[in-house]
Amino acid sequence: MIDGLQKAKNLMDNGQYMPAVEILQNISKLSTKSESYRLLFMSNCWYKLGEYQWAIDIADNLLQRDKHNELASQIKYLSYCGLKDFDKALEEIIRFLSFNEADVYKITLEELLADIKNGFINEQAIISKIKGLALKNNCLK
Repeated sequence: MIDGLQKAKNLMDNGQYMPAVEILQNISKLSTKSESYRLLFMSNCWYKLGEYQWAIDIADNLLQRDKHNELASQIKYLSYCGLKDFDKALEEIIRFLSFNEADVYKITLEELLADIKNGFINEQAIISKIKGLALKNNCLK
């Protein structure tokens, strides 16, 4: 991994998100793969710092480059939850899983199924879509 990315990752691993962001903002001329890591790390830092809209914007930028990046989608989903915008959070998970298989999102799908069972999600169209995605991703028990 490029030196700057590794330094930022080490800072992130130690909970030092703002210093990591400062490094990440000053890295340029990266390969496509390294740039994806830079954006993912930066989005995660902003999420951890509670700057949810910035995390969403950067994750969205990464998803425009790589629509299969499940971690970027999950940061976006969690950031919408942090903003208490649960409709957009559900839209994000449904959007992503409509054309990608779940890996990290399998646990989230299982949690959403529990929310449906417990009556926390009541809108029939959303319930149907979540159950369909759970079935597609082998999350129904």
